[in-house]
Amino acid sequence: MGHGFEIRKKKLLDKLDREGSILVKEAADELGISETTIRRDLNELNSEGLLKQVYGGAVRIEREVPGLDFSLVVRSSANIEAKKSIGRAAASLVEDNDILYIDPGSTSWEMIPYLRARENLTIISNSVRLLQCLDSIGRHQIIQLGGTLRPDRLDTVGTLAQLGIRELRGYKAFQGGDGLDKEFGLSAVDHESAMIAKVILASARQTIVLADKSKFTQPSLLYKIVDVEKIDTLVTDQPLSDDWQRTCDEESIRVLVAERTLA
Repeated sequence: MGHGFEIRKKKLLDKLDREGSILVKEAADELGISETTIRRDLNELNSEGLLKQVYGGAVRIEREVPGLDFSLVVRSSANIEAKKSIGRAAASLVEDNDILYIDPGSTSWEMIPYLRARENLTIISNSVRLLQCLDSIGRHQIIQLGGTLRPDRLDTVGTLAQLGIRELRGYKAFQGGDGLDKEFGLSAVDHESAMIAKVILASARQTIVLADKSKFTQPSLLYKIVDVEKIDTLVTDQPLSDDWQRTCDEESIRVLVAERTLA
């Protein structure tokens, strides 16, 4: 490997350090080189133990996050009322005949009951739980992504899930995350969630992020999903701080503050 590789190596590792993951196509476009060269570079860095090569790119070597449990059971029991109100508000953005992706997170899940009132939807998801709601959404067309099942999260990820979503276009993406930061963007605490979300949002015609107040105050900052400026609509449960509102105004991000559901 020559001097050119050493320069690319530094740029790739810097990007990996900042974002937690790298997509081959994205890196090739940024560096102005072929995807074949990027794959060869990632393969070499993988052999050096500097990253973990995965389908479509590479991720930072996984590290433990002490004291955090992001299983579906734990997620579903946190900030319940905020999630319900955000889910209802997000569902109001769905129109008859829409094609939409709904992520498997506990906040997006709260959209499901309100989709019964819509007509002729096409719903894409990698959530296994979605199949438990056929009484509410069964009359809509469901596209269930395959992949590797994560029993603790009841979702599918990995190569097959990414291959499935790469064949689709033109959908509204309703995406949650584990943290939201003005500089780092929307993030996830694990690389599998970040990688599938990156691929999904890259093909979406609209990116609609669902985030309760906790995502702003404790951004995870582990694996980047998308930059803030790529977000079209932000649905949250409380008015934004002046700083955050200014950022959204500057980036032309629509902000929808959900009304709390009365008990």
